[in-house]
Amino acid sequence: FSASKSYTMKTSLALLLTLPFAAATNKFLRNPFVSADEEPCCQNACTEPGLNKYYSIDTRHDLCGECCMADSDYDLYKKFEKGLEKADNDTPCEVLGYPKYTETVTHGAFNIKMTLDLYDHADAKAVSTDTCADTETLCEWAEGKTECCTQGEMCIPNVGCRC
Repeated sequence: FSASKSYTMKTSLALLLTLPFAAATNKFLRNPFVSADEEPCCQNACTEPGLNKYYSIDTRHDLCGECCMADSDYDLYKKFEKGLEKADNDTPCEVLGYPKYTETVTHGAFNIKMTLDLYDHADAKAVSTDTCADTETLCEWAEGKTECCTQGEMCIPNVGCRC
């Protein structure tokens, strides 16, 4: 590799490593490393031969992601998603307390991409308009569903408040 290619590869790798697992649940961020998909990819058992169910809990955004991937890809994707684990059932997010499907996204770039389904807790933090503190902003993330976003959080449609 020349110095410029090495720099480019290191820069690209650094960008991938610094992407938060679920930062792109907001379809409007225009993040080149994440795209939103229309249909769930990985609900229930993996149907494609050779693929197994994997999951990860994003503690920063309190979401769970499920994907179907080959066991041989685990070491590569584990470098980018430290919480990635092989599931011992077909619905790991639901079993772990994240039963509410929110959306399907594809994270990554170039040849390192993964499509996954994102799940949230069933109980949304519903609030009325007069219960947010002065330092909070009311987020109506779905019809009739609201919560208070604290400073630094944004209101994401169909998800709620996230950093």
